[in-house]
Amino acid sequence: MNHQEVLSIAKNELMALDSHLINVLDITKPTSIEYAKQLAKVISKLSPLLGNMIEFSTVDLLNQHDWAGSGEWVRQDPGFPDALFKSNSVIPNPGIEIKAWFPFATEITARFKDSVTIFSQDNIDMALIAWLPEHVIWGKPQIIDALVVSGRSVAEARALS
Repeated sequence: MNHQEVLSIAKNELMALDSHLINVLDITKPTSIEYAKQLAKVISKLSPLLGNMIEFSTVDLLNQHDWAGSGEWVRQDPGFPDALFKSNSVIPNPGIEIKAWFPFATEITARFKDSVTIFSQDNIDMALIAWLPEHVIWGKPQIIDALVVSGRSVAEARALS
């Protein structure tokens, strides 16, 4: 197994997350219209906390795959990339930089300031995992979609702008 095969398998696992519930927090159903209005105003404050927990849960999910003893995914927090496939046999170690995106968050764009040189071996992918509470403003976090692309391609595109 090489780093491209590991990343391909990981990409398929992540892209299959549509409608997957992340069991890290359950926001209770509002008991009144006033409470719902207030919740809608402050729900964006959950983005950093739940984003971090979704990143952590993603590593757990990737480790559910049978990697045939070739390595395991570890969460690097802080660190780059967020998820690293630690292996003595798959060199360079593949990684995934995960951006858990909450559409109601106040942050519009992901921070991505690393240079193209970090991605020269094309062993790091970028995963954008979009999520919402399962009932838009209440319930458990639910993955609404995932996109996984080469980190190198993202860095090259950013360098052009």
